[in-house]
Amino acid sequence: MSESTFCGPVLLRGERVELRPFSIDDAAALIEIIRAGEDFLPDNFPRRLDAERLAWWLNTGVHQPQRSGAAIHLAVLDRESGAFVGTIGLYRVDWTQLTCEVGYGTRPRARRRGYATEALRLISRWALRDCGLHRIELRAATIESVRVAEKAGYVCEGVARGGEREEGVNRDQFVFSLLAADLDRSEAGPPRLVGIGVGPGDPELVTAKAVRILREADVVLVPVMALDEEGRAESVVRAYTGKAERVVFALNDRGGVTGKRAAAWDGAAERVVRAFEEGAHTVAFATIGDPNVYSTFTYLAQSVRERRADVAVETVPGITAMQDLAARSGTVLTEGAESLALVPLTAGVSGFRAALETGDTVVAYKVGSVAAEVVEVLKDAGRLEEAVYGARLGLAGEDVRPAREITGAVPYLSTLIVPGRRTTRGGKL
Repeated sequence: MSESTFCGPVLLRGERVELRPFSIDDAAALIEIIRAGEDFLPDNFPRRLDAERLAWWLNTGVHQPQRSGAAIHLAVLDRESGAFVGTIGLYRVDWTQLTCEVGYGTRPRARRRGYATEALRLISRWALRDCGLHRIELRAATIESVRVAEKAGYVCEGVARGGEREEGVNRDQFVFSLLAADLDRSEAGPPRLVGIGVGPGDPELVTAKAVRILREADVVLVPVMALDEEGRAESVVRAYTGKAERVVFALNDRGGVTGKRAAAWDGAAERVVRAFEEGAHTVAFATIGDPNVYSTFTYLAQSVRERRADVAVETVPGITAMQDLAARSGTVLTEGAESLALVPLTAGVSGFRAALETGDTVVAYKVGSVAAEVVEVLKDAGRLEEAVYGARLGLAGEDVRPAREITGAVPYLSTLIVPGRRTTRGGKL
């Protein structure tokens, strides 16, 4: 433990910001800030423009908690201009538990320029590395503060309901933390591209590992049809983090590797590479279903590897549409020694027909392109009655019904399960 480091002189420099103790030379800037009504200063800052009180606060009051090891207040300056852009501090320091809280504020005209994020990274690394603290807690009530916490590598632990009282109303706060071990992970190993399966569209069908990586990742990309349209994967991701960034994929472009598809893959790969060049360690790509089952992630990973051979590619499995449809329809996918065939219908129904003739349970994806033909094939095979259809699983407008009820056009991203024929309990063992 380095409590003496915490209590001594502090000067932290990053690429754009400098953190240093307050001094009497800051008086003019602070008075200007108060007169402008920029209320982001520490709670114990004297709001009355009394020179004597201000001098005491700058010379004694602000430094007394640091000398006792209980807290520290630092000014945040723009390194190039020397302008006062904000404050940051550590509070409720408990040297027996090696924990503390962090708080920060940025002048309104200096917001959304990266000052708070860099200042938070600097003071966090200093507290956990140089001072020997183990855990820093951060509470955020606004979207802006949440984004700063996420960009600085903090992990969201949950919500403190009614944790902050403002204007007579108790508001919820998001609770974040950063541990010394988190710094170790962020500083170790090659850059990572992680494909994360987020299931068919229901935010509750996402693994705990997927949620953790989505929150820890420096950049989270989601595939969409157009930049002004929310994608299905994006809607799931936003249930857990606000840092989803859209990349356009030609998801509905048919005909193999078209120019539009290739351009989309290249554009997404270049965005990933740029993120690494800008300092990101982990880039997550969220994909509906599973990243290794008919997923756009496959092409993105190949394109990134061509540009950055040092990137480590990982995947986190997700719930597939066939699993979700089986659960929602009460259909058993396989029993005993039954086989399971998964067939995409993008190339027509010939493969589907062959699978019905030779296999037990058959699952078809992307039924919407050939729905009418699928029904006829099921009739010919004598397997229409037991087949079940599903689309928009877990979303508004969910459609789960017997396949015999399919009439007219259905969504392209729809699923069909044709279970194996079973007559007795355990008959397929």
